[in-house]
Amino acid sequence: MKRVGKISSFFEKMGVFLVERLRLDAPGKGKLQLQQELIALSAGSKSAVKNYYVRKMASVLVILSVGFVLTVACALAYSQSGRSGELASVLRPGYGEGDRKTALSVQVEDEVRELEVTIQERKYTDEEKQELLNQALEELDTLLLGENESLDCVQTSLTFPETLEDGAVTICWSTSPYGVIGGDGSIRSADNEEGSLVEIQAVLDCGGLEAIYSVCANVFPPDMTEEEQLLAAIREEVTRADEDSSYGEELVLPTTAAGKKLTWLEDSDNPFLSVLALTLVLALCVYLQMDNQVHKKAEERRNQLLLDYPDLMWKMTMLLGAGMSIRGVFTRLSEEYVRSKEEASGKRRKSRRLRYVYEEVTYTCFEMQCGIGEAEAYERFGRRCQLPEYIRIGSILSQNLKKGAKGLTDLLEAEAESSLNDRKNHARKIGEQAGTKLLLPMILMLGIVLAILMVPAFLSF
Repeated sequence: MKRVGKISSFFEKMGVFLVERLRLDAPGKGKLQLQQELIALSAGSKSAVKNYYVRKMASVLVILSVGFVLTVACALAYSQSGRSGELASVLRPGYGEGDRKTALSVQVEDEVRELEVTIQERKYTDEEKQELLNQALEELDTLLLGENESLDCVQTSLTFPETLEDGAVTICWSTSPYGVIGGDGSIRSADNEEGSLVEIQAVLDCGGLEAIYSVCANVFPPDMTEEEQLLAAIREEVTRADEDSSYGEELVLPTTAAGKKLTWLEDSDNPFLSVLALTLVLALCVYLQMDNQVHKKAEERRNQLLLDYPDLMWKMTMLLGAGMSIRGVFTRLSEEYVRSKEEASGKRRKSRRLRYVYEEVTYTCFEMQCGIGEAEAYERFGRRCQLPEYIRIGSILSQNLKKGAKGLTDLLEAEAESSLNDRKNHARKIGEQAGTKLLLPMILMLGIVLAILMVPAFLSF
């Protein structure tokens, strides 16, 4: 608990430093209404504005600090692991989805390498026309070469398209002898410096109609580094496993290649950017939400003051009619309110609410005890309430104190009667606002009822 208190005190001091440094509590454009509401909610305490901004900045600093710690932790965890676990298989694309290129990480003994592999879609027969086969045969003469100038000297991978004509024609490739050129057109084991003659055959299928494409290529060893040879061997194993399980739903990844053990890993997204963005958004939301809460409390205070105005007038009328002075009336009302708050606190009522008008009455009594003139205290009472009714009654009390209290009881009684009508109108307005808020839930309930009634009717047809 002491440690939590020290942390809270630290953020509070930081909040005070930022408020004083940036002068956030200084009057400015767009702040006047908020500051007036803060002062009114605190019964005239001018330090409430600074305290509010200190709490706001302390809350924002807490959120930013926690978010920063989480961001750093996520970044460190990702930099140390960066992987979510080993893979044994990769889900194959379904029919019609097309081939998918997947970026994978492969651990070869103690080293991790990035590798992009192509996974075929599940094979099924397509229905197409004979003309598309002829067009595909013409295109293959150009596509097959890839980056090679001719088939007489092949040193780089050939292009073995699996489909042509926007997927209308599917192609199955085969080479003889097997192993020199892979099923994807890459050169696998061209060891003969004088060249290896390889027959390439493709079976083109289009709507059940087949055509044979056959050529010969002279394959020479490519210039490859050890790293490229290793990656080529891994691709060859992946392609071979892909072909062996092309009719299955999953591709079982190979565990060895070129005599080395392979461990496949799945990349995971780095979460630290998301955590950082969420932290900034949350801090901004808290900063704005605190202002909204102040406006909401100020609106509740205004409504409560309007509803309590007739009650205050009737109490003042009765007490003045009983022979008490205006100051005595304020003192009596304040003592009763303080006593009721203490009793409510003793009973531990969870729903206990402040009555702002009697808070202002209590504060007015405190001002008079501190030496402020009685007439000025009544006028300040009206200005703090910030409503025309209270400003008027504050002026009336101040003037009658100077001119004499004759006729004040009748004046307050008339004010109480007229305020009852105002209270009824205000209560009616609050009820209309509540009804407007309930409009959307009522529309949603109507939609649910209509769905309950109509869906069985449609299903019965």
